[in-house]
Amino acid sequence: MRRFLGLAGLGLLLTSAPVNAASLCNCCAKGTAQGCSAVCSPVKPATGQCIAKVDYTGEAVIADGENPLYGFSLLSLDLSDAALPELEGVRRLLENSRRGVEKDRKTSARDFRTGRIDASTLAVNTKRYENAIVNYYLGLRAYRDRLAAVPKK
Repeated sequence: MRRFLGLAGLGLLLTSAPVNAASLCNCCAKGTAQGCSAVCSPVKPATGQCIAKVDYTGEAVIADGENPLYGFSLLSLDLSDAALPELEGVRRLLENSRRGVEKDRKTSARDFRTGRIDASTLAVNTKRYENAIVNYYLGLRAYRDRLAAVPKK
């Protein structure tokens, strides 16, 4: 009984903590999401170019079919201003986003097996998954590069 109560208490503690302490922003020359305007204002990309920035105080939305790893490339992810606490938020964001991408992939495969979606929709979802995994590894590379550059106290 004690073990059960301890696990239940741990579960409540973990579910009450914020899932992500950061969100990704797509800073393009044309239009920026409203929540990212403060993060993207100092960035001046060329026309047609997009730069990925991190809003360290934002909360990312990870839901069925919606994920920060979808939609734009993290090849130009800029973490030059991140300190250790912000980097931990980026790491958690990337890991939670990857879990969401994997869940979407499994759901898509199940929906195809049960006939809810056709082969062309499965192909589109598979391509989206592959691009998201590439983004995950690009984000991890930027995270590790910045982590190596942050002075240790």
